[in-house]
Amino acid sequence: MTIDLRIEEKHRIDRKRRASRWALFSNGVLLVLKVIVGAVTGSVAVFAEVVNSAADLVGAFIVYHSVKRSDEPPDETHAYGHGKIENLSGIVVATLIVIGGMVTIWQAGLRLLHPAPLVKIDWAVGVMAVSAILNAVVSSRLLAVGKSTESPALIADAHHLRTDVLTSIGVLIGLGVVRITDVHSWDSVTAIGVSFLILKVGYEVARDAVDMLADRALPEAEIRLLEEVLRNNPEVRGFHRLRTRKAGSQRHADVHVLLDDDYPLVVAHRLAEDLEDEMRAALPNLDAMVHPEPYAEETRHQRDEHGFTDQNMRV
Repeated sequence: MTIDLRIEEKHRIDRKRRASRWALFSNGVLLVLKVIVGAVTGSVAVFAEVVNSAADLVGAFIVYHSVKRSDEPPDETHAYGHGKIENLSGIVVATLIVIGGMVTIWQAGLRLLHPAPLVKIDWAVGVMAVSAILNAVVSSRLLAVGKSTESPALIADAHHLRTDVLTSIGVLIGLGVVRITDVHSWDSVTAIGVSFLILKVGYEVARDAVDMLADRALPEAEIRLLEEVLRNNPEVRGFHRLRTRKAGSQRHADVHVLLDDDYPLVVAHRLAEDLEDEMRAALPNLDAMVHPEPYAEETRHQRDEHGFTDQNMRV
């Protein structure tokens, strides 16, 4: 890795960590404000936001440490690096989100059965407005950094906070209806609606994390870039068994390439190294491995042992 690449990688890691620290700080501030206002007003909708912000804070803490850990280089016990730690953090965050949503639905149901008047609604309205604005700013920043650094943990946290913007607006509307109509049951109805939105977010975060933990292949457009690198090299007679996956922001790809049978081992090794460099240049954060094979011998083996034809060897 050149000096420029090392500097670029360090800059990428620093941006991820700064963004996760901002999320941690903002979630902590909002949680304190919502706890105070929820205690003063007695609003179950604000309580829903307290539970949501508590999950946000714990999730932001997990994301911050997973981002730090996932960027550590491979070691003896983690030869493929630590990228999947970011995806594991998504499972934990999703679990917290779902639990928070279910607790809030339970609390809102109890409040519907046993109504209680709200007080100092203006306080709650003010805090929900601040929450919506702050989460909108922080989520936009997280999403931008998450996409540019390809961090699934930051992207998941950004989408979660964007949903928090909607839930805060929903609570604002519910409190406004309570104030206008003086029908306090709207507070509980709003809390239930917000909770179902929270459950939806938890499901989506968990689905994306599980998908990547299951070693789903890279997007088709990225696979085509790697195939183009292989096809554009005149010394490559064909290739097969191109396998790809992603762990956190780190991509992995391995492929078998077919070379002329009379290539010396040193030449085949040099070509494999060159192809790996070209693949890494085509896709950022890629760990590439090229396995060279003799063209005639491998095609004979595939035909006799596996019933493959030349069409199975991409050229």
